[in-house]
Amino acid sequence: MKRNGLFVILVFLGLILVFPISHATAAKSMAVIEMSNGFPSGPHYNLNILGKSATFTCDPTMGGNSVFISEYGNSTITYVTNNKSPVSELIALDKCAEAFDTDPAKVQLPYESQGYYVFAAIKGKPNNSTTSEGSSIILSPNVVREACNAINPDDPDFANLTQCDTLLTLGLVVGYNVYEATDVGFVRFDTQETGKGKSMGKDITDLFKWTGYVFSATLDLNGDGEITYADVPSIYDLDADGIEYSEYLTWANEQVSSDLATYYENEWILNIADLVLTDQPISNDGTKLLQVRFYPVATTVYIPPAQ
Repeated sequence: MKRNGLFVILVFLGLILVFPISHATAAKSMAVIEMSNGFPSGPHYNLNILGKSATFTCDPTMGGNSVFISEYGNSTITYVTNNKSPVSELIALDKCAEAFDTDPAKVQLPYESQGYYVFAAIKGKPNNSTTSEGSSIILSPNVVREACNAINPDDPDFANLTQCDTLLTLGLVVGYNVYEATDVGFVRFDTQETGKGKSMGKDITDLFKWTGYVFSATLDLNGDGEITYADVPSIYDLDADGIEYSEYLTWANEQVSSDLATYYENEWILNIADLVLTDQPISNDGTKLLQVRFYPVATTVYIPPAQ
C-alpha cells in the first residue's frame, strides 16, 4: 500500500456457513451484549483462526471454516468475495498461512450487498496454560490487493474465479482509508492466575471498511500500476506549481461524473468491485484460537455504539 500523497492500490476474499441465514433475527440489546459474551445474537458465519507452532503440518486443501497461522509472529489472511458466485457458506480456500506454505491463508465470504458486522474474541486456554502470561493477537485493517469486474456480467466462468489474473481489471484505488480503523488488539487474560481470564467479543467491523476512489485502469497514464498525482493532466495544475491535493480532488470528482471512477465512504471493502481480494495482517503472540464471526447486516438487528 502506498500512502505517500494519500494513495493506495486494491484487491480481495473467502467463506463458511455456521448457521443458515434467516430473514428474522433475534438480537440482543447493547446492554445485554456488553454483559454477556460481547457477541450479538443471530445467524452468522464463523471463522476459526488457529495459532500453530512452526512444526505443525498444515493441509492447504480447500474446505471448512478454519485457517492456521503462526502461533508466534506475523501472518496474513486474504479475504475474497465474488458477487457473481453462488457460494453460500464461508469457506477456507487455503487453510495455511505463510509459515506453512509461503503464501497467505485465503477465505471466501458469501456476497452480502450490505456487508457484515464483524466480531472477534480469543478462545481456548492461553499459551496452552503453561504460563501466567496472557496470549495476545493484533489484527490490522484490510488492504485491497486486487479488484476486478466481469467483462461480461453474464459470463458463467466469472462466478468460479477467486483471483483477477485473466480478467479486465476494474482499475486502481486511490484514497487514504479514512475510515476510523486502527489495529485492534486482543488479550486472553491479564491476571496472574494461569488459564483464567474473560474473553469478550470485540466489534472489529471498521477493519473491513473502505473510504476512497476506485478508478478505471485507463486513467493510469504512466502505466505504473497506481493512480497518483502524475496521472492528473497538467491542465488541472492551475497555479503551475505541480498538482496539489485540491486539484487532484477536482480531477477525481470529474472522473466520477464521467463514470470512470467511483467514490466510496465506509463501504464494506469486499463490495467495491465484482471480485475483491483483501489482505489482513495479523501479529500473534501465543493465541491458540481467535474466533471471528460475520453477521450479515441485512439480517442482524444491531445498532453500533456512537463513535
